[in-house]
Amino acid sequence: MKYDVIVVGGGVGGLYASYALAKNGLKVALIEMKNEESIGDKVCGDAIGEHHFVELNLEPPIPGFDKDHEYDGVMLISPDELYSISVKGRGYSLNRRNFGLRLYRMAINNGVEAYLEHFFVKPLVSGSRVIGVIAKDKSGFEKKFEGKVVIDATGAAAAVRKSLPREWWISIDIPNEDYNITYREVVVGDIDVDERYAYIYLNVDVAPGGYWWLFPKGRGIYNIGLGVQWKKNAPNPKTQYNNYILSRFKNKVSEVIHRGGGVVPTRRPIPCMVWNGFVVIGDAAATANPVHGGGIGSAMLSAKIASDVIVEALEKGDATIDNLWSYHTKFHRAYGAKQASLDVLRMFLQRMSNSDLNFVFKSGLVNGSEVYDMGSKGVLSTSIISRVKGFIALASRPGFLTKLYKLKQYMDKAMELYLNYPTTPGEYVRWLESEQRLFEEYRSWLAEKV
Repeated sequence: MKYDVIVVGGGVGGLYASYALAKNGLKVALIEMKNEESIGDKVCGDAIGEHHFVELNLEPPIPGFDKDHEYDGVMLISPDELYSISVKGRGYSLNRRNFGLRLYRMAINNGVEAYLEHFFVKPLVSGSRVIGVIAKDKSGFEKKFEGKVVIDATGAAAAVRKSLPREWWISIDIPNEDYNITYREVVVGDIDVDERYAYIYLNVDVAPGGYWWLFPKGRGIYNIGLGVQWKKNAPNPKTQYNNYILSRFKNKVSEVIHRGGGVVPTRRPIPCMVWNGFVVIGDAAATANPVHGGGIGSAMLSAKIASDVIVEALEKGDATIDNLWSYHTKFHRAYGAKQASLDVLRMFLQRMSNSDLNFVFKSGLVNGSEVYDMGSKGVLSTSIISRVKGFIALASRPGFLTKLYKLKQYMDKAMELYLNYPTTPGEYVRWLESEQRLFEEYRSWLAEKV
């Protein structure tokens, strides 16, 4: 079976890429292990900012179908829960199943050929090029799909990418500590919170290296869960949930609708996201926000940019690594450079204690608009550093200002590095050496100073 593009994985990234490519007149095959009824199912927080729909020129979710609830912003809560920061910004709680079904219908209506309940087996490789994949249906019958381009949209598993030759740049391993392991439950209950906000609780005892959340979904339904950094001796997130969160809301929850766990990449994008005849998008390329782990919008954004580049490459005659390379520079300008900066911030935050975090909240060091700017632009505002200089309270933490200066410098360097991503594959190795050197230097500084 021959196609222009084969998309492996029917999450939001794979579905949006399939739709965008077919809309441009390409013959597209979508390979997905789930059936049509459950294609949108995904264990996550279900939340997404309105701005992603604007950026993608996508109709906002529909109440009663793929929109469960609407937020005016996010409320960040200190570990001692005495202080909070209100971060304004319109967002939605999605009905993930119906949102996935909506994207699936958009893809099918534009001519995508879907192979549901099909499982990826292995890539087809010829020389230094991906030319297709082998997949099998639920009865175990194997099928051969050939394509000019294969897209890996298999999520954090990155099943296709990790099956490619190890010497290819795109096969790079991501260390465990760059992931968060999560557990969440969708429950029915009566929890006394202002439902105009999604709540993020910072507490290293409950969620070391991550946070726990409470996202109202309307009609007495709540998405509650946590993520912890995946490293040696990391606690089991379900155990943490039961010990700290379930006990807290035990008398306020009447029913559990759904429960489950997952893995989320919380880091900068993988350094190389294309090869000859091959492109990686979404969680398979580590495009989720490193600080809050949100990945729905950025997965679709990566899918859109990748689709545009693939169309251009095929118009040029061939989807070589050279013709696909601009995916990097376009994505990094739109999102990836911000990710790199926030990855620096993420590693800094993961070394802060509850005492440190309580101090930041109590001192008023950061306000909601500055938190929003950090999340949306990846920039540590100079106003924060200026404010620190005048804080008498910092007398008890004389090294904090120095650390903040250094943090800003590293965030700015990481962003600049990704904004200056090489425009051709020939410059990649030198750039990668600079990238690795910067983050190794930063990790050494963190280990010594933070």
